[in-house]
Amino acid sequence: MVFLSQAEPGTKRVATTQQKKTSAHEIHLVDQNGRPAVNGIPSATSQIVDVAVGQGGDVFVPDTVNISVGDTVRWTWAESGHSVTSGPPCFVDSQFCSPDDMNCPAGILSNVGTVYEHTFAEPGVYSYFCHAHCFIGMTGVVNVSGGCAPSGWSA
Repeated sequence: MVFLSQAEPGTKRVATTQQKKTSAHEIHLVDQNGRPAVNGIPSATSQIVDVAVGQGGDVFVPDTVNISVGDTVRWTWAESGHSVTSGPPCFVDSQFCSPDDMNCPAGILSNVGTVYEHTFAEPGVYSYFCHAHCFIGMTGVVNVSGGCAPSGWSA
């Protein structure tokens, strides 16, 4: 039996086979899209939430999104010269960054039409900013709740 396992939050995936050996390393099952698979089953309720980058100025629209573990935020550039960089304003924490989660401290600026996605595998509050415009307040927040509610459930 082959599983996709995730060694750490983010999009890195490794194919492994089920064995009877035990390990001290935690294994996270993911679906074919890299989203967490609850009890080995891909989540049918995972969602993609869209955020516009630079729409109408040096802003993210919306600047705050509320999602569940396993959901994806998709940032789309409406203007050139911006980035999505995780961390409190102007302080890179390298949890995620456009265009490809590599070299976050560089603050790579992207052009109109660029699309960057990140799937959130852990609950928490994730701050992010535009590397070029953080000092004037181009910031955003992703609030990730602990998991998806069962079908038909409401708060």
